[in-house]
Amino acid sequence: MRHSRYVWVLGLSLFCLFTLITVKTPQTVISALSEAHYGNSPRSTIQHFWALMDLRQTDLARDLLSLPVGSSDENEFSAWETRLNKDPLLSLQKVEFMNSDLDSANSQAVVVRVYWTSSVQDVQNVTFSINLKQTEKGWRIVRIKRMNNLS
Repeated sequence: MRHSRYVWVLGLSLFCLFTLITVKTPQTVISALSEAHYGNSPRSTIQHFWALMDLRQTDLARDLLSLPVGSSDENEFSAWETRLNKDPLLSLQKVEFMNSDLDSANSQAVVVRVYWTSSVQDVQNVTFSINLKQTEKGWRIVRIKRMNNLS
């Protein structure tokens, strides 16, 4: 009876692995397993991006970007990079997704409101329009534009 359980667990594990590989390409599976933020969701990519910005790991956050050199989008990122590095008390409070259809795999344009807090200032919120593109390494941010704050 004991050997039968091991066979079932082994068979179920192999079935799940086979299903995972047949549904996704091996490169996508390996990158999603090794780096969770490269999953197949724009939401996870954006959350990971802002978490890296909060941790001041801007070089890793830059790896999630695919922005044209010298563009206004790159300037926006650089401005936030400078602002976060100058103010060590500023920390991420919440990332709020304004799009209702964000969970679909085809969603490429996302409106995000990011809340920042500090021990010396009130909560600040900034709204961004973020466009993403699916690449072989997962979702990449191809446009980040600061919007006027919405009510």
